[in-house]
Formats: sequence, C-alpha cells, structure tokens
Amino acid sequence: MLILQGLRTIKRLSLPKSASIFRKMTSTAFDLSESLTSQTQEPTTSVSASNILPSSTQAFTDAVSTPAAVNGISMASGRPVEPRRIKLPIAVAPMVDVTTSMIHCNALVYNPKDLYNFFGEPWEGKVVQLGGSDPEAMAKAAKLVQDNGYKELNLNVGCPSPRVQKGAFGAVLMKTPSIVVDIIQEMRKVGVTIPITVKCRIGVDNLDSYEYLHDFIELISTTTSVDHFIVHARKCWLKGLSPKQNRSVPPLKHEVLAKDFPHLTITINGGFNTTDQLKEQLNLVDGVMVGREIMDRPMFLAKVDAACHNVPPEEIKSTEEVIEEFLEYVLAEHERGTPHSNSIVMAPLKMLYGGRRGREYRRRLAALILPRTKPLPDIVRDMRQMLQEMDFSMSSSENESDHDEPESMSQS
Repeated sequence: MLILQGLRTIKRLSLPKSASIFRKMTSTAFDLSESLTSQTQEPTTSVSASNILPSSTQAFTDAVSTPAAVNGISMASGRPVEPRRIKLPIAVAPMVDVTTSMIHCNALVYNPKDLYNFFGEPWEGKVVQLGGSDPEAMAKAAKLVQDNGYKELNLNVGCPSPRVQKGAFGAVLMKTPSIVVDIIQEMRKVGVTIPITVKCRIGVDNLDSYEYLHDFIELISTTTSVDHFIVHARKCWLKGLSPKQNRSVPPLKHEVLAKDFPHLTITINGGFNTTDQLKEQLNLVDGVMVGREIMDRPMFLAKVDAACHNVPPEEIKSTEEVIEEFLEYVLAEHERGTPHSNSIVMAPLKMLYGGRRGREYRRRLAALILPRTKPLPDIVRDMRQMLQEMDFSMSSSENESDHDEPESMSQS
C-alpha cells in the first residue's frame, strides 16, 4: 500500500537531497549531485575486503577532531579544498510513514509496475534508498529505478532493525564491506550510471574504532565510483538494542572524516534540531541530514531555507499555503486510485502548529478523519472549513516558539 508521505512538496522526500519545500516556486526539487564527479565505470580490479578492515577497540572519540580546512587548505593533505560539492547541503532523512523510507530490492524486482506507489513521480530532488545484500537483485532494482527516471540511488548500510538484520542487509553490511563493493560494482556492470551514495553508521557492534570507519570508506571510495557518504553520527548495536535504543546511544564526533577525505563528500546525520547547529556542522562537513526535527516540526524546514539556503522571506510559504498544497496533492492521489489510510494521509499535518492553538488544531484534525471509512474528499473539505474557522494568522515562527512536545511517530 502506498503511504502518502510528507507535505506536498516533500512527498516521499528522501536522502540525500534537500527540498526547499516552503519556497513560492513552481519547482522545489534541486539537483545536489550535478557537481559531483561520479565515475560511470568501476575499476576492473576485484578487491576482497574480508581481511582489510581492522577490529581495533579504540574508541572513535579518540580520533583527534580538527577542522577539515583552515583558510581553504586541507589539514589532511595540505592541498586547497574544492568548493562545497552540494548545492543545497541540508537533506531530509528517510523515515517510515513520513518520508520515503528504504525499499528492499526484491520489492522492486518482483513488482516493477509498482514503482510509482513506492516512490511517486521522479524529480531531481528525490533519492531512492535501496536495501538488500544480493548484488544481482540490487543491480536489477537499481536499473529499474534509473530506467524510470530517478536521478540518484542510495545504498542503506545503516538500518539497525532486527527485521533488516535477519535479511542480512542494512547496518550489518558494515561487517562485510566486500559485499557493499560487489553490490555497487554489479550496479555499474548492468548499466546504472546515475550517482550512487552510501549511508552508514560510524561503527557497528564492537567494530567502532575510527580506523574501521576510515578503512570502510576508503575501500568503498577506491574500488567503486561512490564519492558521497552519509554517516549517521552514532554507532549501531545490532545485539541487545532496539532501533529506539540505538538512537539514544551517545553521539560520537566524526567530522575528522572530512579532514581525511577532502576529495569526498561527507554528510552527517543525527540529532540536529537548530539552524545554528546545522550551520556549525557545515563548517566541518559538506552536508547535514535532518530527520526527527523535521518529522516533529515540519515548518523547521522554513527556518532551514531562510538560515542555510538564503531564501528571501517573501519566497517562503506560509503554513496555510503548505497545507493547501498538501490537500491538493492528497486529492490528486485519491483520483489516481492510490491506496491510502485516512490517518496516515493526514499525519504530516499534525505538527504544523504549536501552543494552545496547536492543541486545538490537532484535536479537531483527529476528529476530522473519523470514521475511518469517511471519504477522503470529505476530509479535505472539512479540513479547509476548519482552517477558515480557526484563527491561524500568527506567523510560523510564532507558532513554533511555544510548540508542544512532539508526539512519537515511527522512524527508520
């Protein structure tokens, strides 16, 4: 079943792109990879990684954390650092039931006609994240994605869930980097030429040394065409911790990667909830991926556009404009016959307002979707009527200033 995800212009938004969703423009998709120098051919040398990566127990935090560059000169190589390779460096993370989440390769291989239901229409700001461990199946899925117009792929090497572990993909692949190499090389062999990126953790189980992560990235970047890594700023315990507990593991510094790999694009993911934090990180790495803050407070992206993308205030959409665009999108999908659940369809609207008005807004929104069999066009009609009746004339920033604690939602 298709999950109608996100606000209209971030529907199925996934890594590592950023969408300036609140800009008053016709297109809000941006190609962040046009300046990346991704090769289209893999080296012919076959490299086995089974014995390459060290298993040192030295904590990742033992690595000396220094700026990636001083006065434009790499602290690692002494050479001038290239200009930032990402046009809009703030990315939206893949989140279950919120934005486009990971899709297993077999789901595409066995149901190729359902591409739209999985991903929606292709546009340059959308990146498809694939999961799997079979190089041949992953290559077939990647070719389907490319042939249907999608512009970039991401390989999930970071998901910690037990279900994903059972399938021998996600974060567990960090233990067998040779499989990651085989997957990417097989994708290129079948003619996949669009950029491929890798999303991983800083470590997995006891393989948590900086040397391990360094050598993992070095192996992938020197034996494949991958030159962009999205690194989750926490290690992953595959044994004994749930995904929620994995998120609570204290974050570890890893901006040292940008110093050691000035020729690669490094995006950091995990735990950022202010624009000041984002701007601080952009002085250390190439990009930042944000998940839970956007899930809990979607209008945070308006602040990102203003503070990090230099979008003029007059080009930033109001909350009401965002809601109306989303409702138009919902009706369009309904007319297409897209399967949906009323509660999931309306979920992206829950956290748009804060304070006392926000509580009243969410109470009335919850009542709108009942009964569950209520026709979606009727919900949209009632939603528009509700907004007319309620006074939401205050600005988005004022709404967010007294925001309630966000209600929990599932996240990958």
